[in-house]
Amino acid sequence: MITTRLRPSAAMLSVGLAVMTLQLAATAARAASTPWVGDAHAAVRLITRDDRVGQSATVEAGLEFRFAPGWHGYWRTPGDAGLPPVVDWSTSDNVRRGEIAWPAPIRLVVEGLQNSVYEGDVILPVSLVLERPGEAATLHASVGYTACSNVCVPFQAELSLPLPAGPETRAAAEAPLLVAARAKVPGAPGSAGIEVVNTGIVASGGAASLVVTLKSNAEPFRRPDLFVEGAGGGLPAAPEVSLTDDGRTARLTVALGPTSPPIEALTLTLTDGSRATSFGAPVGLVPSQPPTLATAQDAAQPHVIASTPNRTLSWGAALLSALFGGLILNLMPCVLPVLSIKLMGLVRHAGVGRRAMRMSLLATASGVIASFLALAAVLIGLQWSGASLGWGIQFQQPWFLAGMASLTVLFAASLFDWVAIGLPSALMTSAGSRRSGQPLVEAFLTGAFATLLATPCSAPFVGTAVGFALAQGPIEIVAVFLCLGVGMALPYGAIAAFPRLVRWVPRPGPWMVGLRTALGFLLLGTAAWLLVVLWSTAGGRVAGAVLGLMIALLLFRAVVARRPGLNRSWITAVTTVLVLAPLAAAAWSTAAPRQAPERQQWQAFDPAALPGLVAEGRTVLVDVTATWCLTCKINDLTALDRTEVATRIDQRNVVRMRADWSRPDPAIAAYLRGFGRYGIPMDVVYGPARPTGEPLPELLSPTLVLDALDRAAAGAGPQAALPPG
Repeated sequence: MITTRLRPSAAMLSVGLAVMTLQLAATAARAASTPWVGDAHAAVRLITRDDRVGQSATVEAGLEFRFAPGWHGYWRTPGDAGLPPVVDWSTSDNVRRGEIAWPAPIRLVVEGLQNSVYEGDVILPVSLVLERPGEAATLHASVGYTACSNVCVPFQAELSLPLPAGPETRAAAEAPLLVAARAKVPGAPGSAGIEVVNTGIVASGGAASLVVTLKSNAEPFRRPDLFVEGAGGGLPAAPEVSLTDDGRTARLTVALGPTSPPIEALTLTLTDGSRATSFGAPVGLVPSQPPTLATAQDAAQPHVIASTPNRTLSWGAALLSALFGGLILNLMPCVLPVLSIKLMGLVRHAGVGRRAMRMSLLATASGVIASFLALAAVLIGLQWSGASLGWGIQFQQPWFLAGMASLTVLFAASLFDWVAIGLPSALMTSAGSRRSGQPLVEAFLTGAFATLLATPCSAPFVGTAVGFALAQGPIEIVAVFLCLGVGMALPYGAIAAFPRLVRWVPRPGPWMVGLRTALGFLLLGTAAWLLVVLWSTAGGRVAGAVLGLMIALLLFRAVVARRPGLNRSWITAVTTVLVLAPLAAAAWSTAAPRQAPERQQWQAFDPAALPGLVAEGRTVLVDVTATWCLTCKINDLTALDRTEVATRIDQRNVVRMRADWSRPDPAIAAYLRGFGRYGIPMDVVYGPARPTGEPLPELLSPTLVLDALDRAAAGAGPQAALPPG
């Protein structure tokens, strides 16, 4: 037997290596997807962006459906026929929940039945939240869906995909598919180059119609369609479309049918060719005349959805709400840091004559009212410039925080008798003399200071009044803010009118020296709080620089400026520089804000995901907060962090979203305006029974939150009974 031994050639080795490479690539691709499950009419598979579980708390995945020509599946709100896909992740390992994002559908009308469907190949992006980030996971999706043509066929698919732990390896085939699928999910109007000018419901003859006015800041509208959710059973028909301004302004009218039960809010999804957007529309019944097109005021506020309840609020009700809201502001947590100034004022008033006491109290009231009118002027200017408006938005600006901290230290120094706060003598001669005029100046500044520190709070009635004003024009803003100022100044006016109210205050004596010192340290505590807020919004370097300048101010006034023989003009100039320098340090800083560690289980704010979560039968709690919002912190302590509430919102069927408004954020501002709110705190609960959200009052209690969650979850499917996550 002759044996021939062949030596492999270089070409044969190259071919072998190529085959092995293809096999490895195929193995990697399979690691990021499951096989197709279905038949020739419809099939589904599970895909992931990465083939391993890294250190991220989420895994980006997708359910890819494939429908044969002439067949279709359904959107989250299917319309008059069909069922949406239902996905159960409960049998997965190391998966807490899955959050589906829904691409925009297309409209299909069959024998008068309105349906929102998917055709061809469509991917539903899914964010899978892991229980143990960094550990291996097994994704198991039990998917039930319906595919229809001339007949409808129910499908059930069990999809399982193991993902080992390790550094993520981006799957070459699946990653671009998921990126493209995410891009098809409707986002905020601005992301599609669309501005929501106005929404309103017109009632006539027992029926209602929704009228939406849109403006395109990109290409003109072509064939816009509007999918309306929350108007009752089924899906309203396609809108009547009127295009003007060369197609850049669209007015869409959708027949909603009977007005009973009353419609409170809607979720609207607009499609126009390849672009789509989704937004909420809080609406109420308005007179039977159709709403006009955009007014100059509406057009100046991008992405504003006109809130009919605020627009229909009467002048009298708005002004009365402002009056009561201003009065209640005196009791809100945001005003507590200036309690020391008020206490010192009352002590001072008890030891002076009746006329002097009245003048001082009226000066404090004047400072409150003047500050509210100044805020109104600033908001009018912002409104004319098209900027986002809100109550307390000045606390989003580092320069304001630095300035308030410096002024607080200056007030503390005055209580330590290190500096005398006053105006030029020419302005104080009207009060009699420099000595007699100074208390009036201090009283006026006390009122102004209290107002500025009160603005982070949105007290009961304040939100209603401010929402009415900011949705209107300059006259309404001035009137409402004037009433807010009068309401907050009422206690001072009452004591000025009835001086006997301060008889309970002890007479002045040596004890006042110790009290002034204690109140000065309390003001320094207020400055420390402002520095913490500044640190969260502008970073540690800016906060450190401002702290150093404030310490320099205190040392200068306590040590250097008290030496005899120094030039007073030089002392005043140095003091002014040390007060204004923190503003410059904060205004010119480009430091990134400090990212506060997010509390466990709270997700980032994503309004586009809300409809999909509700369609899955989940309950969603959205909490809009900020570092500078003391009322928000009180709500955390008294309601959201209480054991009974924390246990309830830790259930698997409850999703918690937190929107941090510590810095300017147009998306959060637009979300607030969508509910007619312009200040925080604001909490909204969504669920199967509240698909468009139920806003909660500014002040929370455990019972209030739990009842709202129960109302929103009413009628939920099996997922409502899932155990805690």
